[in-house]
Amino acid sequence: MGGAAFLQPETVMPKMVEQLGGRSGVIAIMPAILPAAFAVAGLFVSPLVEKMTRFKPWVMSFGLLQRLPYLITGLLLWFWQDAGPWLLPLVVLTPVVSGLIGGVGVVAWMEMVTRMVPERIRAAGWAARYITQACIGMVAGAVIHTVLTHAPGQRGYAVLHLITFGFLFLSWLSQSFMRELPAAHHYHPHTGSYWSYLRSLPGLLGSQPQLLRLIAARFTGMGYLMVVSFLTLHALHTTGRPEADEGHFVSFQNIGTILGSMLAAWLGYHSGGKVLIILSRIVCVTMCVWVCLTQSFSGFTAAYFVLGFGLFLDRVGDLTLTAELCPPERRSTLQAILGFCNVWSLMLATSLGGAIYAMSGSFYLVAGLAAVMSLVSILILRGIPEPRGQS
Repeated sequence: MGGAAFLQPETVMPKMVEQLGGRSGVIAIMPAILPAAFAVAGLFVSPLVEKMTRFKPWVMSFGLLQRLPYLITGLLLWFWQDAGPWLLPLVVLTPVVSGLIGGVGVVAWMEMVTRMVPERIRAAGWAARYITQACIGMVAGAVIHTVLTHAPGQRGYAVLHLITFGFLFLSWLSQSFMRELPAAHHYHPHTGSYWSYLRSLPGLLGSQPQLLRLIAARFTGMGYLMVVSFLTLHALHTTGRPEADEGHFVSFQNIGTILGSMLAAWLGYHSGGKVLIILSRIVCVTMCVWVCLTQSFSGFTAAYFVLGFGLFLDRVGDLTLTAELCPPERRSTLQAILGFCNVWSLMLATSLGGAIYAMSGSFYLVAGLAAVMSLVSILILRGIPEPRGQS
């Protein structure tokens, strides 16, 4: 999945949208738009997933469809040179369509992978995935710089979309080698109507108070996405560097991802996911203060290193903690509910950052709010007991 680095949602996409004439609100949601689209469909397919005893055919089918929008957009950007006003919606809708299709398969994929990996080494498993992704992303930074230097604008973005599809297709092929394990205990799902199933979901979530706290911690922990939506623009405008130099930001972000994921693997193995999330919030506060103080290009590249380090501490910790908080017999549905709730967290946090930036024009105000929200998130997380070893 390292191919996503060629269209890095935190770095490349905001600058691409700005260049195509997108407003602050659209720029703000670009880092969140793909995960939000992924999470929307999961809730509505979870009753089907709960009835499955084998997930791989479902995962492979929707996984292929999920990747095709990047191929289609890349070809259109390359051959449709007079796209004009259609160009911006085409670029923005590509991750939306991909995410919506991928969301149909992601609940089954999460359950399949969770069954494959023993509880104690799940953090290390997620970290290994992110380290592999970051190693590819290291190459992506140099490629982005070269492509946008020699083919700036639409042609360059066409090449990046096509490269992304190539790597995403390889990731789809790699899943064909996975050996699916049978369920130890298969849950007998709700036998009523689909709508009665949906009506039962609020009560199911309400019976899990720790998951309610996790939802609140996720929402207040969106500081990374609030800041990163405008960080590339702020860095390039402050330093006066050309657009192609965002490739350097991608490279340093991926170095941070590798080191952050390595720490997450070790710490998550010994201590679980909660400590990783708290540590990531502390890193977020540090980053917010740093980007408000630095004025140099080297300072901003260091900030992207810290971003990658903290962001992937958060992702490994969140995936680990969520899998261990959810009862195994209802894990598919509860993870789908959490994903659906996360859509609103992603969109509200990024929209709030976009609205503040649009009204004030101040990046520093957005960074300050992100730091405050991260501190609130730490207080909420302290009330969640570490589930490791309790089951």
